Amino acid sequence: MEIIVKRILPEQDIKERLCHFLHENQLTGAAIVSAVGSVKEYALRVSDGTSIIRGVENREIVSLSGILTEEGIHVHMALSGLDGLVIGGHLMEGCLVHTTLEVVMMSLNDDLRREFDPDTGYKELVIKKRAL
Repeated sequence: MEIIVKRILPEQDIKERLCHFLHENQLTGAAIVSAVGSVKEYALRVSDGTSIIRGVENREIVSLSGILTEEGIHVHMALSGLDGLVIGGHLMEGCLVHTTLEVVMMSLNDDLRREFDPDTGYKELVIKKRAL
């Protein structure tokens, strides 16, 4: 396992940068361990699988968690507003950093893939243990 610490700069798209970090570090899989920062614009898909909450306002990232694989990433984000209320959902393109986003990721030793699951309609995580 390897720990990778990255900073995502203002105006950068979070999903795009997370995918870039995976390829840049030649990882087949990674997990987000910690993340702190803020967004100025957001797009989060909610649990019905189709609705997207969008907004253009500064919000604090109070949680960012997920697993990154070569075939795609599955990341959820929670954001708090000026009133302290939290919204959250599946990270989509269009989440732009406001001031900074500091992300700590851990490489994963298992062979992680995403394959289409006809039961869910999504590419789901498939885990194969690597030989020691």
